[in-house]
Amino acid sequence: MRALWVPLIMLVLGCSDVKGIENKKTYGPVVSMIDLFTSCQLLETSEGPVLFDACWRKDELAARLREQGHAPQDVIAVLLTHGHPDHVGGLESLSSARLMALPEEQELINRNAKGDTTIDEALTDGQVLRFGETDVRVYAVPGHTKGSAAFLIDGALVLGDSGLITSKGAFTHVPDDKSEDPSQLISSVVALSDRLTAEGQDVRWIVPAHSGGVEGRAALDAFVAANR
Repeated sequence: MRALWVPLIMLVLGCSDVKGIENKKTYGPVVSMIDLFTSCQLLETSEGPVLFDACWRKDELAARLREQGHAPQDVIAVLLTHGHPDHVGGLESLSSARLMALPEEQELINRNAKGDTTIDEALTDGQVLRFGETDVRVYAVPGHTKGSAAFLIDGALVLGDSGLITSKGAFTHVPDDKSEDPSQLISSVVALSDRLTAEGQDVRWIVPAHSGGVEGRAALDAFVAANR
């Protein structure tokens, strides 16, 4: 099955050169959990486990959580990068989790998720959330969808579908036909990079949903320099 993961990524995203997702791969404070061609990230906090996205299939999400010593009902919060089906499919099984997302994403969540899809906490651009001793910074990156978000957690930049890492470690955007506004997405990534620099944020890992991640921000910087 593992040998199929990279071809599935290529098939779904239309990209021929994507770094494979590694299940249980740790990027600083977060751990990637794979579900076919997508992934969601787990953050352990003193208040309980937090998820970035909810993967695609609830049974696979439950299996991945078991690998990390958790049950779906243990998750205290889900922070959504966006509301596409392969990012919200497991929401219905997370009975104890607060759903957090930018409010612009509510319509898409309603369309693609089952169960109660009401956002419990509408996030704002620039907001800092705290889970125990862990801070999570929220950044709006519209383009892939109008309410797409990125999250920075102790140096790990969780991007959802706002970027990909190629097999050679380069940063790139998802194919244009997969985003609502491809040009806005590129502009948002450039603006995000500029903000991170202006704020003095230390980006030690870049963690997309549909590829493996990469250490450091050199790949992001190169993409930004080529797309200003």
